[in-house]
Amino acid sequence: MENNNNKKEFIERRKRDWYNQSGFFPEFKEEKIKPLPFLKQYARQVMAASLVLSDVISILVSFSLAITLRSILMGEFSTSLYSELLLFVFLFIFLYSLNGLYPGVGLSPVEEIEKLFVSTSTGFLILLAYTFFGKTSAIYSRLVLGLAWLLSLILVQMDRWVIRITGRDLGFWGEPVIVIGNGPIGQNIFKFLKNNARLGMTPYKLLSGKDPYDRTTLRSINKSKISTIILVIPEMSERLQSSFIYEQRYGFYRRKGEMGVPRLILISSLSWIGSLGITVHDLDGMMGLEIQQNLLLKRNQISKRLIDLIIIFSVGLVSLPILGLIALLIAIDSPGGVFYKQERIGREGKPFKMWKFRTMYKNADQILEKYLADDPLMKEEWQKKQKIKDDPRITRVGKIIRKFSLDELPQIINVFKGEMSVSGPRPFFENQRKLYGSSLNLYMRVRPGLTGMWQVLGRNNLDFQERVRLDEYYIRNWSLWLEIYIFLRTFWVIITHEGAY
Repeated sequence: MENNNNKKEFIERRKRDWYNQSGFFPEFKEEKIKPLPFLKQYARQVMAASLVLSDVISILVSFSLAITLRSILMGEFSTSLYSELLLFVFLFIFLYSLNGLYPGVGLSPVEEIEKLFVSTSTGFLILLAYTFFGKTSAIYSRLVLGLAWLLSLILVQMDRWVIRITGRDLGFWGEPVIVIGNGPIGQNIFKFLKNNARLGMTPYKLLSGKDPYDRTTLRSINKSKISTIILVIPEMSERLQSSFIYEQRYGFYRRKGEMGVPRLILISSLSWIGSLGITVHDLDGMMGLEIQQNLLLKRNQISKRLIDLIIIFSVGLVSLPILGLIALLIAIDSPGGVFYKQERIGREGKPFKMWKFRTMYKNADQILEKYLADDPLMKEEWQKKQKIKDDPRITRVGKIIRKFSLDELPQIINVFKGEMSVSGPRPFFENQRKLYGSSLNLYMRVRPGLTGMWQVLGRNNLDFQERVRLDEYYIRNWSLWLEIYIFLRTFWVIITHEGAY
């Protein structure tokens, strides 16, 4: 009886505090949040539905193309047999859903590649098991199933990319989120979400984590139907942190038409590590974070070396005619050798000669020295980025092959010799050691790369410190899927000339 009375008294006190701002959060200041439009309130459902439709079409088209190619290569055959197998499209949707691919909000491209590969491959393995145990494996063409699997891996990923771009342009892609904490980290997160619409989180409001809010702020957030709030813990007061986390965990008395915020995303001071490099452990209800350094593991270094050798042997044979043509054009365009070797710092801090096609005039150093002396603005840009646009040292042919990054092709020699890897931190000059700061030791424990994180995420548009941060991220978070992502992005960057000069 006494417990019931205490409970009633507690509920009444909470109701009173709802109207008395000084009773619950006395330090809060009013900050009104506008209600979301209907479409934005159900953004997750809209995004999930569009991805389901995209995936269904992609899988059906994959099967159709596989059947068509089988007909072209090996003659006509009955296609009606495959109508039964097409019903398995719902199996793929179920597997994608189990792996969190609907709507996949906040999913990085690396994670999506991994989840799609595993889910799609599992679906086709189940399909093969069905034909085997149903004693129909002799009826269905293994070529069709193999082609359908390969085409699905490509088309599902590609169509998801298209649907995100289309959704962004039409205004239905992206769940509105509020970021609380408007310091440097909060502002970077807000900017990052704004520039990376594919993540499915649209920054709606940036609020201070130090300024106080009153009940009307929480009330207007609940009325706005915002489903996700990002809390930048290092930029929030302890009082505000506990207020939001208490609200998430226990809730409070709400008026009609209000709802709670179902998702809180906490940003810690460990943001320099990256989520891919962290394993979460549950220690009796407490969260433990294991920080990984993937590329420093011996087994990963061996796997990476095998990947390098496979790539350079396959790509090297195909690119021989291109290498010959480029060498001829360089020889015709300007006097000097076809190749140019620079001394760079590699693994364990050892210097090595890095091969490139020559893209500069013979007296390049003197040209640069005079150019920077005459233009202080360009000198400042050089000191910041170690690169400049409209570099006067570059020849006519050099400008063309640099635009497509073809000047880097001879570095397959360095990869073959084991001095470099296909992807990794970019090799630097001896006089750039100090620019790496505390990251230098980490860098020197791996092979530098022909391509890498900063080459595919900004190239020359990034300053040197941002490149160092991305190189460190790559070493800590390396995986086969990150390697595949960088490889695919490299082709895209070369085609679009993104950040090239």
